[in-house]
Amino acid sequence: MAEVQGYYKEYGINATYMEGESVVNNVGTGQCMWGTDHIATMLVPVTNGVKMTFVAGAHIGCKSIFVPADSDIKTVEDLKGKKIAIHDGIGNSDQNITYRLLDEYGIDPTKDVEYLDIADSAATVAAMENGEVDASIFSDYFVLANYKEDMRMICSITYSPEFQDEPCCVTAMNNEFIEKNPVHAKYVVKAIKRAGEFNRMHSEEAVQAMYDTDKMTGEKADQQVFWDSLHFGLSDAFTEKALREIAEDYIRLGIITAKDMTVDKVMEMAWTPLCPDSEIEGLTVGDPVETENAGVPVKQNEKPAKDEKFGLSK
Repeated sequence: MAEVQGYYKEYGINATYMEGESVVNNVGTGQCMWGTDHIATMLVPVTNGVKMTFVAGAHIGCKSIFVPADSDIKTVEDLKGKKIAIHDGIGNSDQNITYRLLDEYGIDPTKDVEYLDIADSAATVAAMENGEVDASIFSDYFVLANYKEDMRMICSITYSPEFQDEPCCVTAMNNEFIEKNPVHAKYVVKAIKRAGEFNRMHSEEAVQAMYDTDKMTGEKADQQVFWDSLHFGLSDAFTEKALREIAEDYIRLGIITAKDMTVDKVMEMAWTPLCPDSEIEGLTVGDPVETENAGVPVKQNEKPAKDEKFGLSK
């Protein structure tokens, strides 16, 4: 969106969006200079020495654990002893997100459930239907667009109140690019933050722009519901606080395994706020709860008290 809205060009940045298989690989190796992905995908590689750092929060949400609509599983606690499907391999983002979801509700994610890695989401649905797995983590949009009558949400990093105080996704930037181009890097982040604000405050225009640039497919109404659930444009204070909590959980749960790693070491490697919110005139941020010392006005999304698509209290 920073490219589409002309923010890069406004700052003299010649930036072009490209699609790649992995932000970790492309940004970490310098094939691309920055990219946005899940904290759950990128944080462990950063602590293992991949040459990138996080420069801005992106949004809250976008994945949840679902069961078939007629499942006997009614609560998170009912997942104890069950099989849960993930889709990107053991130790990667789906499992890392699931670890923290279960841990939040008192289930030991390392002992109390079994994980089954299934590469294809459609195959996972079939596995749920035949009883091979009991539950699965999915993108909220995948279920919304394809199975909203057939699946029931159990817990969520999008809608669960316990996860409304943290982003799921952040923008990462190549360390060498920052070192060699500190001024350019700062203005890139400035453009990205303005784009996040645009995504939140002009969400219908933003979604239309995604269709116009062939970045979205499917029913626009479903995409709009998904988009509006994400709280785009988060403050640095909000993101930093959450990263500390996530780092602490990852170390405690054994997700981060780098030797002698502490929360402070994780933050030193993973968090580099290049362009403070207060330096962007007129910027508002989309924290769903006001963050102390954010330094800028908070423009909250208007969201209903209950999500009608999934029936989970927010």
